[in-house]
This record gives sequence, C-alpha cells and structure tokens, in this order.
Amino acid sequence: GGTLVRTIGLVRAKAKIGMKNLTYNMRRLAQLGRINPHPA
Repeated sequence: GGTLVRTIGLVRAKAKIGMKNLTYNMRRLAQLGRINPHPA
C-alpha cells in the first residue's frame, strides 16, 4: 500500500505550500498596507 503513503505525503506537502503561500500573502498585504494605508 504505497499509494496511501504517497497521498498523505502529497496532502502534507500541499498543506505546507499552502501555509507558506498564506504567510507570504499576509506579509505582502501588510507591506502594501504600510506603504499605502488608504487605497482608492
């Protein structure tokens, strides 16, 4: 049953990438907020 292990690994990798992406987006948003607090 190597398929199950591979699937779990894939889910974990996707979750890790998702968290990294979310963190990056949050930081980017904070940066943009500091530069331009009141966008049109």
